[in-house]
Amino acid sequence: MFTTKKFLIGFLAFTILVMSYFFFFSSSNSEINKSISMALFKVETKHDYTKAGEYTEMWIIGYNAAEDEGNRERYKIFIEDAMVYNLIKEGEEYMISASSFRIDKGYGYAYELNQISNQVEYQLVGKGRIK
Repeated sequence: MFTTKKFLIGFLAFTILVMSYFFFFSSSNSEINKSISMALFKVETKHDYTKAGEYTEMWIIGYNAAEDEGNRERYKIFIEDAMVYNLIKEGEEYMISASSFRIDKGYGYAYELNQISNQVEYQLVGKGRIK
């Protein structure tokens, strides 16, 4: 009976340690795991960078057109699928959803495109090259 109590106390202590680790890990990483969804995302500019024979990075920069001009925050959203990138036009508004995958120096967070729709002609899903 004495060994059963030791086993239960050890098991309980181990369980608490494991739960504490996962709680700390998920909360400390929460700053990187952000997601955005906007009904009126206005694309300001499109950018791409190609390293010949290795990879192509494509991204757009834009803002929530529904916000007041003084409060607008700019977002950098990476796109994996070139067909999706080619259909996006500068100056147009889209409904988007995106998830952050790293901190970006100029924009706070870099996002990966989950879904984009111009709400009139088509609805696209695409992934971007993520480093």
